[in-house]
Parts: sequence; C-alpha cells; structure tokens
Amino acid sequence: MIATAAAPLAFLWSFFSTILYSVLGIVLLLVTLVIANKVFRLNLHRELVDEHNVAFGVMIAGLAVAIGLIIAGTISS
Repeated sequence: MIATAAAPLAFLWSFFSTILYSVLGIVLLLVTLVIANKVFRLNLHRELVDEHNVAFGVMIAGLAVAIGLIIAGTISS
C-alpha cells in the first residue's frame, strides 16, 4: 500500500468538519430553545427549577430531540 500526503489531510478535514457541524448543531439547538422561550412567553428556569414541572421538562426534552433530528438531517444531507 502506498502512503500519500492526502490521506492525513483527508482525515483532518473530516475531523474538523465533524467538530464544526457538531458545534453548529448545538448552537442552532440552543437558539431554537431561546426562540421558543420568547415566542411562547415561557420562563424555563421558573417552570423547571422553582415549580418542578416534570411535564414541561418532558416537553422541552421532546422539542430538543425533534430539533436535533431536524438539524442532524439537514447537516448530513
């Protein structure tokens, strides 16, 4: 097998693009949660910490999973 200089560069490109898309996905997910907080006039901290609203936590978790799947599908296509 002949080793070329392109193989390490391809690996580095794949590695950095994975890191970039991961950070982009996390940022988009956080932006979506902030927008949902503002649009629906919610107070996430009060609902989850002060009132211990489990149903609200499950709803936010479902929203995070749904938006995460949408972002992952968009990035991978």
